Amino acid sequence: MRKGDIYLVDYGKSRNSFEFGKKRPVVIFQTDKLNYAVEEEIYNFFLVIPISTMEGIVTDDFRVKIRARAKLEKDGFAVCNSVCFIHKKYIQEKLAVLDECEIVEIERALKDVFDM
Repeated sequence: MRKGDIYLVDYGKSRNSFEFGKKRPVVIFQTDKLNYAVEEEIYNFFLVIPISTMEGIVTDDFRVKIRARAKLEKDGFAVCNSVCFIHKKYIQEKLAVLDECEIVEIERALKDVFDM
């Protein structure tokens, strides 16, 4: 798994308003050092950005358009203000890969989210 890969994640059932509670595509967005640590079973978590199909959200400045491709069936938005770590056991199948322009746009949005 690499930065920019899109995977399906099964978040399970929601128990509160801070959990997604369904299957959802996410973008893996951590360094290759951490990805290597997961592959070597030194570390068990991925930093991910959920992808949503909802439009017209108040936080649109922090969202990046992701077009459907490969197994990603619908257009959506990488919700950069909802980054989180998830355990690798929730990662399911690979759906697609972002292009370099999308990765750069997400990096810009994350800078805005964290006011960097």
